[in-house]
Amino acid sequence: MRALLIIMLLMLSNSVLASTNVMFLNPGAADDSFWRHIDNVMQATAQDQDFSLTILHSNRDRNLLLSQVVEVSNYAHLPDYLVMVNDKDVAKKVLDIFYQKPVHIIFMINDIEQPLRLQLMKDPHWKKHLLPAVIEDNYHIGRESAAALTQLFTTTPAHVLAVAGDDIRETSLLRTEGMEGYFNLHLNTVLEQVVYADWQANKAYEQTHILLNRFPGVDGLWIGNDEMAVGVVKALKETHRKPGEDIKILAINPSLLSYELLKNGEINAVGGGSFLLAGVVGLNIVRHQKKQAFDLCFGHDFYRHLTLECPLFSMIVSNQWHQILEQEIKAVCSVN
Repeated sequence: MRALLIIMLLMLSNSVLASTNVMFLNPGAADDSFWRHIDNVMQATAQDQDFSLTILHSNRDRNLLLSQVVEVSNYAHLPDYLVMVNDKDVAKKVLDIFYQKPVHIIFMINDIEQPLRLQLMKDPHWKKHLLPAVIEDNYHIGRESAAALTQLFTTTPAHVLAVAGDDIRETSLLRTEGMEGYFNLHLNTVLEQVVYADWQANKAYEQTHILLNRFPGVDGLWIGNDEMAVGVVKALKETHRKPGEDIKILAINPSLLSYELLKNGEINAVGGGSFLLAGVVGLNIVRHQKKQAFDLCFGHDFYRHLTLECPLFSMIVSNQWHQILEQEIKAVCSVN
């Protein structure tokens, strides 16, 4: 009888999870490497944990994102959980649209401002439906990546240029601040200029040409993502510089793009791991369904520097997203 009861409880638990609907409003494009990694990890987690997942992309278009939010809020069957990024400061409007609707909201990568979160937690609705954000310490990432680039220099002082993502999103701003803070505090490096290329290869290419004309004796480049690294490397080659040799380069975000650049010796270092937060979100959703707790892996730092032989890099290149979930997320979060 006891065994039968346990089986019935397990079946009930599985049916509850199977009926859990999660909507992820991805602010990026489906073909952008970082946001594609986010999709892949979240999809692997949904399959592993048996919940329903729908993903919509807004291609960095704020108006499209807000129209998607309105459309989802009018669904006859609302999602149980809405996962999104506070991209281009859309959070307040999104929260207003979903106020008093029975949908749990989770911010990932970029959270709302802390004063606003504290204010919302005084409201009974948001106290129940606004769940903790899943983010990383981006200032720390900026410092760690700058330190890794500094270790590559053989000249003192080394002159550095930075191609950052943008000056709007908190993730980019904090990483840039951390990077600037590290370089400015170390006498063996001189940060000449920071430019913003909006995460795009073509803009990074154009910016790099301008920078090299202005600072021809540069020793190193800090680059905010892999897509921009492609544009930077192209520009260096066109100005008869050997990327990775004449100029040391660090890029953030492990992907097939950065793997090929690293393998070819065109960049010297790759750091990243923030896309793994998508799995943390999925595991926490299941935990919230079962135990009303949302606290797995909070405070864990997923950022690391990767070599060509790194297991995570190998799994990314070979699209082993379920293995990434098992080895890089579930193992860290102590989930069986």
